[in-house]
Order: sequence, then structure tokens, then C-alpha cells
Amino acid sequence: MSYQQYPPPQGLPYPGPAPKVPDRRPRDPLAVALGNASLLGLGYFLIRRWFFGVLGLAGTAVLVVLLCTQRKAGYEFALIGWGLLQIVHGWFLAQRHPVRTANLTQRLVALGVTLLVFAGVAFERYDVHRIDNDAVAAREAGDCSGVRAAQEKYGVGHRIGDAPRTVRVETDTDACAKIDAAAAVLRSARPQADTERLQVGFEMLAAVVAKPDQQATTRTALNEFLRGLPLKDACQTVTITEWLRGRAKAGNLLDEAKQIVPKLEPNALLGCGDAKLAKSDWAGARGTYVLLVQRYPHAKQSDRARAGIKKADYEILQAKIQAELARVRGLVSSGGYCATPAKYSPAPKLRSGLNRAVFSGASRYTAKLPSQWKGTTADNSAMVVCASDETQGTAVRTCPYTPLIGSFRGTHYVTFHKIAVPVQVYELRTGRLIEKTTVQISGSVCPSTISYTTYNGVGAPDPDQYVAETAATVQAAFRPLVVR
Repeated sequence: MSYQQYPPPQGLPYPGPAPKVPDRRPRDPLAVALGNASLLGLGYFLIRRWFFGVLGLAGTAVLVVLLCTQRKAGYEFALIGWGLLQIVHGWFLAQRHPVRTANLTQRLVALGVTLLVFAGVAFERYDVHRIDNDAVAAREAGDCSGVRAAQEKYGVGHRIGDAPRTVRVETDTDACAKIDAAAAVLRSARPQADTERLQVGFEMLAAVVAKPDQQATTRTALNEFLRGLPLKDACQTVTITEWLRGRAKAGNLLDEAKQIVPKLEPNALLGCGDAKLAKSDWAGARGTYVLLVQRYPHAKQSDRARAGIKKADYEILQAKIQAELARVRGLVSSGGYCATPAKYSPAPKLRSGLNRAVFSGASRYTAKLPSQWKGTTADNSAMVVCASDETQGTAVRTCPYTPLIGSFRGTHYVTFHKIAVPVQVYELRTGRLIEKTTVQISGSVCPSTISYTTYNGVGAPDPDQYVAETAATVQAAFRPLVVR
């Protein structure tokens, strides 16, 4: 196939790049300014300045993201400044165009979009204030759940509308989280009356109550703890009231916790004293009753406490007596009383006449004493008489003796001595040594014959011998100890 080339018409240039023709389309500066006031770059798009439109929209997007994440008032002013910059720039950009004319359609579109944007922001800003007021009302009512419910209503639109104010509610929710944590610690400490955890819980509340706007929420947590009192265990309630009583003043509403102490303590102290009494903790019960009477002498519970003190005193005395009796009996039976004297408070007082005694040691002689002199046990005796081994006492007479058999026919002289028994006398009532003496037992002397041992017919009797005691002489010797 062939083609024929035709020359171009006369007077026309050869085909080539078209010359740049100035844009003669009319521009409306007011429409551009109104469109850019929307912060969406709309004015630029109306005059087909795509670069500036995209740049304005991107700048707005960046500032909105920063505002939503950082939520600082500076980014709000930056957005306002960015919008003013686009308005002024769009106005002068449209003014530079050679053809400028009013475009009602563009103005209405630009105004509508801008008003829509501003209306959305205004509504979100209003809604932020409404939610914030709800949060403030909940906070002032001490309702942390209401504060959290309000905070959960915030969305992206609210952060765009009034980002800094959304931060304030989060401050309240953070404080509520700390209060809830403190309340949980107090709840866990209350059943066991764990004073260490009570201290931790109150310190956590003190850190929040230092903020003036968190008084009501802190009071709610404190009241929740106090409403759980008294506990079923009265003694644990006393532990908590003692801790509250001893807590140092902090100069804040936590000091109000002490106001509940006088309302709880009388019943708690009485109940605790009764519980200890039931468990035979006489000393603990008495101490609790005494504390009640000292702190609340005119309370009706104090009358019962005084009766409880008498009961506890009686039981303490009885326990003391039983302990003394067991100790004395043990010492007497083991023969260790004289080495470690002990008292038995209910023992009979010493009196004129016969005083029963418990005799320890020298059983060869004490066994010959009358039964009416002896106490069968430590609790029916007035004294303990400790007798040591006998020694030779006063010489009574010396008698000559001649052996009947054997190679030696001389005379032997034998001196007879009283039987000396060292004794210690203790008053059982006090465990006090009242007499330390030597009892000398008399007896018959110089029998007609005496026996002694010889070796191959050689030997002699012992020159010093004891008298031959009888029951009567033994009793006579010991009588001054028991009959006074």
C-alpha cells in the first residue's frame, strides 16, 4: 500500500508542540478561601491546584494525627494556623489569576463543606464537654464506675474536637484505678486484720487523696472498708480498732477513720474478752476487760467487763495455786524442797498449838512421829521440815565395859551421846525459812551389855555411841517444831 504526502496548507506551521495557553477560566477568591477554611484543601481543588490541595489535606491529616495522639493544645493552635495559612494563600492565589469572577455554586459548595466540618467539630467539642461534665459529676459523687463509663464514651471524633479535655478525664480514671487497687488491698486485709496490709492500703489512698479533686472518690473507698466492720471475730476487730487508734494523723480525710473506733470498740473489747475467757486465756481476757473499763468506764459494756475481771482474777488465782501446788509436791516427793524452797499460797497459817508439817529426810526418826503431826499432802500442811543425817550430840554419860571373852581383860569406857538431827523448817505459805536448828533426841544409856566386833580376840567397842531412842523421846525432840 502506498501513501501520498500532502503539503501543509499555505501559511500554517508544521505540526509540533502546542504553545502554552494561559488558563482563562474564571476564579472566585472567596470560594477558594471558604473551601480552604474547611482544612481539606477544597479551595485548591476548586481551582485545580492539585499539588496545593493534596499538600493542604496531608498537612491537616498530620496535625490531626498528632492532636489525637499527643492531645496538646498546641496542635489545636497549629491546626488553626494551618487553616488560616491556606485561606490567605488560596485567596491571593486566586487573586493573581487574570480572570476573577464570582461563582455562586463554588461558594455554596465551599461554604457547605466548611460549615459541615465546623459543625462536626463543634458537635464533637460540645459532646466532649457533656461527657466531661458527666465524669466530673460522677467523680464528685465518688462514683469511679461512672467516671470510667464516661471515659469509655470518647472516640476519635472527640479527640479531634477537644483533645486536651479528654486527657483530664483520663487523669480521673487513673486516680480511680489507684483507689480501686487500694480498696482491694483493704478488703483483703480486713478479714485477717492484717495491719501491715492495712498500712499499705492507707498509704495508697493517701497518695490519691492528696489531690483536692479526688476527695469524694477516696471517701467512697474508705467508707467501703469501714462498712465491713465489725468483723465476726471480735478480737480481730479489736486489732483493727487498735491500729486505727494508733495511726498517726495525716491531716486529710483518712483521719476520719478514727471516728468509728468509739462506736466499735466497746462491743469488740467485750466480745474479745468473752472469747478469751471461753478459751481459758485468763490473763488475756483480764487485760481486754481492763482496757474496756479504762477507755469506756461509763459504757454499759463496762459493767459486764468488771464481772469478767473478777472471773478472770479468780481463774488466774486458781491456776496460780495449782501451779504452786504441783511445784511443791514435786519438790517434796523428790526431796529437793530444801534446796529449792517454794511457796504454796493457800497453805494454813502458822498458829499457836499444833501445826502440821511435811517431813522430809531422816525417815528413821520422822517415821516415829504421830500421824496427826504430819500433813498427808502439801495443801494441808503449814510447814515443811527437812531433816538431815544424824550426828553425835551432847554427851549424856560415860560407862565402863569389861569384855566377856578375849585376851584383853581391861576396862573400856563408852560415852553415850544424844542423837543430833539438823533440821530446817520452812513456812509453806511463803516458802520462807523460819527456823534452822538441831534437834537432840534423848534415850536410854549404858545398857548392861554392848556388842562390838573383834579380830582374833582383839578389839574394843566404839568409845562414842548414840543413846537408844524411843518413840517417846523422838516425839519429845520434834515436838517444839510442830507445837508452838
